[in-house]
Amino acid sequence: MHERFIRDGSSVRLGNLASDLLRLNKWILMRHKDEAIVDLMREIAWLMEWSGDLALAELADMQREICRWRRAWPIEQARHILALRASQMSNRILAWSGLLEQTTPGPTGL
Repeated sequence: MHERFIRDGSSVRLGNLASDLLRLNKWILMRHKDEAIVDLMREIAWLMEWSGDLALAELADMQREICRWRRAWPIEQARHILALRASQMSNRILAWSGLLEQTTPGPTGL
């Protein structure tokens, strides 16, 4: 998994990380199995670790937060809070990726 992840450019890596965080949000809201949620949080923490070459201090803070959630999960009363945080982190990381700024050329003559 590590080799596959670091093979991509930084924009794609951040986009993949944002996608995993959004998946975490959905799984929590859908009440997916707690073991699967913990495994996904572990994977997200690794992806954040492997993105350390990007030197984003806020990403390191996010990684620590995900690790704290993972150690304490499941917390029924906090489901919606973690879902919200995962969505916020996803949006932030997607903005850093620059993928939202990339546009594809549309049909000419419109």
